[in-house]
Amino acid sequence: MDKQQMRIELIGHTEREPAAEFAVYAVDRANKLIETARVDAGGNFKLSPKALSGAAQVLIGPVAEKFSSIDKTRVITYRAAQFKQALETSGVIELAKNDWYKLLWIKRCVSGSVKHCYPWPLLLTQLVQQVALTNIGLLSAKAHTRLAANAMMDAAIAKPGYSKFWPHHCDIVCDGLVEVYRRTCCCTPWVVFDPRLPDLVDILERFHPDVPVIKWPPRPEPDPSPFTFPFFKSGAIDEMAINAGADLHALKSLPIEQIPAYINARAWLRCSCGSATKVAQGSIRPDGEFNICWSERPHLMLLNCHEDYAYIIKQNINGISTVIYDGVAAHQWYHYSEHPTLTSHHPQAQSCRHDPFPNEEGAFVLLQDIGMTGSYNLKTPDATDWNSVGVPAYNDGLAFPAANAIAAKGVYRDRNWGGSLLLRYHFSEPMKTVGAKYYRVSVSASDSIGNPTGARTYLPASQWRYYEIVGTDIYVNKQALGPHNAGTQNNLYEIPYDADRDWQSGQYHAVLDTTQFANGRFLFTVEVFDAAGKLLRPQGTTAPVGVTSAAAHFTFRRWYQETGPTAEVPFAALTHMLWWDNRKADAEIIDLRKDHAPNTAECQFILGTASSNFSLGYRAYHPEPMFLLDHRLWWHRGLGTATGVLTSPNPNPDNVGVPPNPPHESAQSSFGTMLGGHSKCSFTVNLHSNVKTFNGIGTLDGLDGWDQGAFALDIS
Repeated sequence: MDKQQMRIELIGHTEREPAAEFAVYAVDRANKLIETARVDAGGNFKLSPKALSGAAQVLIGPVAEKFSSIDKTRVITYRAAQFKQALETSGVIELAKNDWYKLLWIKRCVSGSVKHCYPWPLLLTQLVQQVALTNIGLLSAKAHTRLAANAMMDAAIAKPGYSKFWPHHCDIVCDGLVEVYRRTCCCTPWVVFDPRLPDLVDILERFHPDVPVIKWPPRPEPDPSPFTFPFFKSGAIDEMAINAGADLHALKSLPIEQIPAYINARAWLRCSCGSATKVAQGSIRPDGEFNICWSERPHLMLLNCHEDYAYIIKQNINGISTVIYDGVAAHQWYHYSEHPTLTSHHPQAQSCRHDPFPNEEGAFVLLQDIGMTGSYNLKTPDATDWNSVGVPAYNDGLAFPAANAIAAKGVYRDRNWGGSLLLRYHFSEPMKTVGAKYYRVSVSASDSIGNPTGARTYLPASQWRYYEIVGTDIYVNKQALGPHNAGTQNNLYEIPYDADRDWQSGQYHAVLDTTQFANGRFLFTVEVFDAAGKLLRPQGTTAPVGVTSAAAHFTFRRWYQETGPTAEVPFAALTHMLWWDNRKADAEIIDLRKDHAPNTAECQFILGTASSNFSLGYRAYHPEPMFLLDHRLWWHRGLGTATGVLTSPNPNPDNVGVPPNPPHESAQSSFGTMLGGHSKCSFTVNLHSNVKTFNGIGTLDGLDGWDQGAFALDIS
């Protein structure tokens, strides 16, 4: 029997609203599907008389591949007799808005990428200094935090600002679950005497974190866990907490007529937002990207309102579901059209290795990183043999080379190495094809012309971590790379090829503890061996004397520029030069001076007039003058936050007062300036010498020099 033409009309539906895609379903008393009729854009559908007469119910609902999967909350249900009667009466099925609105579902999609960055301690220190001075006005009003505020300010004065010479290493996260959350925000402009101000201040006071006490002077102690720190929420940086101190200070100190302009310029203050609701979830792709879609009913936004999206990322690590990024808790919200890069700083986040040299072809070996610093930042002479280099220039062996010694003064250029250096090499995958099984890294002292001298020390490698993915779980295991013996060779380590394991990112092939050696220039060398312990050397190169070797089709290369080709090194091994120095900087306050006259007494109560001048004699230097970044000298009055600088220039990049020279005299400051309206008060004076010493990850602050003194001024 032919199907009959029928029609459904959506009463009140306009062109502004999305079109509905729905169907009519005839079902029997057991709710078993008899027939389906798809409804077209004009509301027309065809249902056979047999299906209509045999149906117990007629349902109008969304289009679905399987009838059993239809969401029953989105279905309009008729008894079959009612449905036929409505068609016979008017020829159409008329649906009121409350009915047809549930049929209007639209598709929404969000996308983004995920990465994991470390080390977090550098970021932590930067965040502390970022908020320290803006928070002082708030913290110093509380007696129990006054010393913490002063310590933060002293630390901010003592240490230089951060620059591009601080490495920050990131890798993609290629496995995990992304949960999508949404909230509605309404951003009504603020006016003078806005009644919402007290509530906003209350919110900011709850968000404002208790900034951890910075110990002053600093000590070379382990860094605290990042997740006891209030600016981190489950691996994500809480931007609301970062800004809360400055915002709260501004709202309490600005004239009332300037507050609306301040708030209206900051969306996180201007907008009032509802609670977060989870709307969808999906997985991260192997390339670190995600694209998550879901269907939902359309909804209208009120004037000045919009929707924001935030994300929570979870990984199953060794059977435990771990939140590595919580954008909801950290108040990191994005607009629907944005493609954000979500950055986790969680120490357990599992990131993926990636090839940093995708344009290099064939079998090759090069030094990739020292710590988290690309080896192109290392100034090293060209190799002259498998274990030697050319005559070094003044800054060979240092990091971030300057054009000349003057250009390196007072900046993070020509940095000396120190501490434990983590060496990461790049063994291209074709090296496995040419038979390279093992590698060995060694170090020896360098003479003045770049030749090795003295004993050769072989360096160890740490255990390497790798992933095993079982279902949705990520298991982390460890494998020792060595040491192995093969043939006549020992101290050999297996080359961890990508084809062997799903290795974690951020791992190293050798650990060089520079504190176990004298200070100076050294040479470090990597060699490659086959499974039998035979040295593999590039075609056309000469083997070291007395070493059994075989030529193979590969090259050693040197990464000498950030982008562009690398340089071929035509020798049987790859050697670089490093210059390290683990000595501390000196910082010593020798005397206090009134009008240039030195006084070395332990306890000093200095009497004078407002026009009397204060200065001091001091020493600030590094045993190798190149390796002092700068020194800073300042006074601090009583329990307040008043300070003044005594270095000229400030900071001063020069070594001063180096024995046997006499102590250097600081700049002067008048008693009246220092007392600031008081007739007498106590003071501390602080001296800090900053080293350039670098381990490829951060500055070794424990080698900084510092000293303090205390005295009182009296003009009464």
